[in-house]
Amino acid sequence: MKLYNLPHSPYAARVRIQLRLQDLPVEILPPPVPLRTEAFMERFPLGKVPVLELDSGETVAESWAIMEYLAEIASGDGSGSAAALVPECALGRAQMRMLGRYADLHLAVNALFPLFRAAMGAAGDTAGIAQSLRGELAKGERLLASFGDGARPLHLGDIALAPTMLYLHELSPLVGITDPLAEFPRLAGWWKWVNGIAPVQEVLHEVRVAYRAFIEGLTAKA
Repeated sequence: MKLYNLPHSPYAARVRIQLRLQDLPVEILPPPVPLRTEAFMERFPLGKVPVLELDSGETVAESWAIMEYLAEIASGDGSGSAAALVPECALGRAQMRMLGRYADLHLAVNALFPLFRAAMGAAGDTAGIAQSLRGELAKGERLLASFGDGARPLHLGDIALAPTMLYLHELSPLVGITDPLAEFPRLAGWWKWVNGIAPVQEVLHEVRVAYRAFIEGLTAKA
């Protein structure tokens, strides 16, 4: 299998974390044709990375779909390598998906994307972005509280959230917030926990380096 990836993409990063955790033999490559071109859209209908290309030539797009696919095939091969990434009970799986949806439909849409636009030089209401960021983090704090205080294994929801949280730490100073989790102890504890897991920490470091190189490249062209 092949994963078409951009090094600074938070969505590709979550798949790379999973590949390392499950030790899956997937080749990681840049997109085979330029993004946002007709050729890319013809080959990959949803038009964005990451994309997983199977040995059969079929493709799976959207990071969450890729992650669940990889977890399912890993659990089906008898290795048990997906056991710590997908909870066994229905409630645990629901909570896993809730955390993933929180990352994608709340934190990313209402906080990360406005921060990205600000990083790209778009004019915006910095006070409003900061307020929205705090509001979305408050949601996450409440969500973690609803899961209870017991220890649990890492799952796909954590993996989905981790790169988004990394970017919030990188970008929140743009709106005057130096430590976005200072007011949110549960999220701060979760962030410390996931960063203590070696494959997570390694990929997040790669993303940080790639993003800073990307920004430097844009600055050099300006």
